[in-house]
Amino acid sequence: MFEFNDPALFVKGTADLFVFNIQTGDIEAYTDKIDTNNLTSSVNTGEVTGGLGSPVLINIPDSARFTGEVTAQDFSLKARQLQTGGTLSYNAAVMVAEEISATGTTLTVTQTPVAAYGESPDATTYSCYVDNDKKNYGVDPTTKQVQGFTAVSGQKYCVKYFTNVASAQVLTIPATFTPGVKRVVIRMACYTAQGATRENSSFDGYLYIHIPYAQFINGDAGVNGSQTEVATTTWTFSSLSYREAVKACSECALDTAVLGYMVYAPCGDRTQAVSGLVVVGGSVTVATSEQAQIPVYYVMPDNSIVTPNYADLTFESVADETATVSEEGVVEGVAQGNTTINISITSRPTVTTVCAVEVTGA
Repeated sequence: MFEFNDPALFVKGTADLFVFNIQTGDIEAYTDKIDTNNLTSSVNTGEVTGGLGSPVLINIPDSARFTGEVTAQDFSLKARQLQTGGTLSYNAAVMVAEEISATGTTLTVTQTPVAAYGESPDATTYSCYVDNDKKNYGVDPTTKQVQGFTAVSGQKYCVKYFTNVASAQVLTIPATFTPGVKRVVIRMACYTAQGATRENSSFDGYLYIHIPYAQFINGDAGVNGSQTEVATTTWTFSSLSYREAVKACSECALDTAVLGYMVYAPCGDRTQAVSGLVVVGGSVTVATSEQAQIPVYYVMPDNSIVTPNYADLTFESVADETATVSEEGVVEGVAQGNTTINISITSRPTVTTVCAVEVTGA
């Protein structure tokens, strides 16, 4: 029976969702109250058939799609703005109710009346209601006096009308939707189920979904008015083609456009996946009183090499009288001769390599 060392990785649960402005990088929206998260991909296989019996000759995929539908339990006007392309602003018109004592036969409100939504701002009076009367008496925005109502002097009345409230937000929903295009990052929890410590089957890190261009299309900007359930928010988007800045200078280079990125980032020791260390060239040559950087790299499981964080490495010179080495892996020649530098990962001292050093005359 084969036994592989790679631990099984399980992804369960979504931590949060970030929405960034593409131009500025500012965070425009965020939620960590996610209930469901469904990220799906699709592609037309582009099946090419031919010959007797019409067998498949090749598949040339096209029309790739990557979409997401995230449902959060918290309510967000920002998400609905992204779905509709509407305008979200403060200082919205809100109906207020205040108790007014009549002066003579006149009622005068204390705040500046404004038009209700759907009411012409050019009207001479704005909507106004007194006590439980359903009649719209109107209120003059200039004098603030209720029109068409005869009050009893000194009596108190409950007057309802509209005025701007600085902290109130309004989303203006256009008749033609223009879904926003933003950069989206979704973070999901990862767990492991194999290892030799008590932390088996425990939280291990995060899976990040990066969507450089996400258009918030096909989402529901409505509101569920259930008496027993909260009104949820749907963050629905479709990835748009994003072309990376790096381009290959070749007449045969393929299109480098991407729809997104998936990044698994383990928590804890950041060198845990490193399988070895290597010094390019195997040695360095330095003159006395001169310095040289050791070209050491991480070797990864796929045999790729990665530039390390030198602060995570330990360097030790075998003969300080010939050459010394700093904590950053900088060798300084002391006297002509040969020596070696032992290099290891500080958190994993069993992962080591050796760099030969030749010190030449000045």
